[in-house]
Amino acid sequence: MKIDSFIKESVINLEPYTPVEIEQDTNVLKLDANESNYILNKSLKKKYADFIKGTLINLYPDSDNKRLIKLLENHYSAKSDNFIFGNGSDELISIILASLKRDVIVNIPYPTFSMYEIIAKFNELKVNNIELLKDSFELPSDILNQDATDIACDKRLNGYDSEKTEKCCRQKNIYFFAYPNNPTGNHFSSDMLLNLLGSKNNIVVIDEAYLMFSNKESFIKYLNKYENLIVLKTFSKIGLAGLRFGMLFAGAQLINEFKKIKLPYNINSLTLASMEFFLNNYKFFEKNIHKTVVQRDKLFLKLKKLNFINVYKSDANFIFFGLSNKDIKSAFDVFLKKHNVAIRNFTGLFENFYRITVGLPSENDKIIEYFKEFDSIN
Repeated sequence: MKIDSFIKESVINLEPYTPVEIEQDTNVLKLDANESNYILNKSLKKKYADFIKGTLINLYPDSDNKRLIKLLENHYSAKSDNFIFGNGSDELISIILASLKRDVIVNIPYPTFSMYEIIAKFNELKVNNIELLKDSFELPSDILNQDATDIACDKRLNGYDSEKTEKCCRQKNIYFFAYPNNPTGNHFSSDMLLNLLGSKNNIVVIDEAYLMFSNKESFIKYLNKYENLIVLKTFSKIGLAGLRFGMLFAGAQLINEFKKIKLPYNINSLTLASMEFFLNNYKFFEKNIHKTVVQRDKLFLKLKKLNFINVYKSDANFIFFGLSNKDIKSAFDVFLKKHNVAIRNFTGLFENFYRITVGLPSENDKIIEYFKEFDSIN
């Protein structure tokens, strides 16, 4: 039997997302997945266990949990008509892309979170990679030329018809921006993003997975102004990655369309109950977010003193760096494996770049100790 004769070509041609391989029986310094390494304290863990033990797992989940919805409305200053839940942000990205017509162009910065492109391709959508400016990792200024689409359409209506103008008017775009960007850690210009939102030919998705580690404001405040705005949120980066709970915010029209293809009962009962508990105890996570920011800034200053890397300032819970000499890559990779250090490495144009998650103080000290050792011999 030839299985691939059943599978669509867009899936066969994909490379699967592969996390760093870790042997479970080794003492790994795990700083590769942008998780929080802060665990629940003993007191909160006991309260959590007491709270969740009454959850009825014999019944389908109650996604209309009024207490949870009210907590989320207050947490994000948004109405329930403007959000849906997802099994992590990945499911929500899938819902967005599965809803699109085939002629919509999916515009994605390079580098950024890889799942945007992977999911777009298995939905057989055309992907346009926007290469970020070297070193600054900012969006190129010509991205603002999207305004020309609206101008051309206006001219057509005024009698300036042409084949080129017609094509321009028909082209629809969706943009995905991680804000701040993963893996580079910087924010793109909010003015640029608002400019793109001003075009009737664009939908703009702002993925705010790491926003809590910065001092920037959420784009949620613009929902009433832009019907073509989608904002993604997740609780994974603050210590709840295992719960797989994400949120999508948008205007009522988009939300209604997404509800048509969102699977029923997509969030399990234990996750829904857990989110209610943790939102009522959110101060614990706020403290850990602050600790992470402090540790990130300390780690950045220590990494800057090393000669074998070029390090970039970050507004997230990770730090991006490149090797100052590409010839030492093989030696560095062997060194990391020898010391059971798991950090994220990249491929293609960024194969000499790495992303390191900000860990606990002891973990950050350990990584600096290892990096200093490597620096001394290279």
